[in-house]
Amino acid sequence: MNPSTLTERVNAVYARSNPTSWPDPHQDQEATAEEYSRVTNPEKFFIAVLRARAWVQVLASLPDIDAEPLEVELLGSHFNRGVRLTSRRADTLPLLLLERDLTDTGEAPMACVSMAEPDIEIERVPDCGCDACDFGSANLVKGLDETIVEALNGMILMLGANWHGTWTPEGGGVGGRPGHPEFDQVVTWGRQLSRGENVSFPEDVRVLVNSPWV
Repeated sequence: MNPSTLTERVNAVYARSNPTSWPDPHQDQEATAEEYSRVTNPEKFFIAVLRARAWVQVLASLPDIDAEPLEVELLGSHFNRGVRLTSRRADTLPLLLLERDLTDTGEAPMACVSMAEPDIEIERVPDCGCDACDFGSANLVKGLDETIVEALNGMILMLGANWHGTWTPEGGGVGGRPGHPEFDQVVTWGRQLSRGENVSFPEDVRVLVNSPWV
């Protein structure tokens, strides 16, 4: 099943949860300095959790994908619950969708996409709940969808001691402490690995290859 069809199914499931929606408050203006230290109505970001649940429901309905709740001891202190999705296709890695409720200190609800293990995070949505980083509900949903679709299409993760790199057929990224490899280098490594070529990495680099699910 292609990603567009999956997303259409997710849209239908998500709509039944009656999610909150709001426009981009920064569509025509820059964020103010005050917005960076202000969090208005963090509860609204629960839509990220609802969207992740819609993806779980749709993916788990496919004949070659299994879903199971994550063990509590694997969640750590950052998340309240999570689901492990596994594909029966060869050379695929588990996809984990984690949930955080609104915290006692007012941190916004959040959905996290991880690969193989909870600690190997690909994306947090929202990555920041402050007013300055709010670009509307549609942007939030789109960001989560794009991350999950990228994972389903195949992804290579390169994990160093102080950096992490990602390669997908559409691009990639790199981040971490100063001194991490350049973006172009990470993309080159990823492309070589996708072709089955041998790549020489520093000894502390861990490489995870997730083949396409769909």
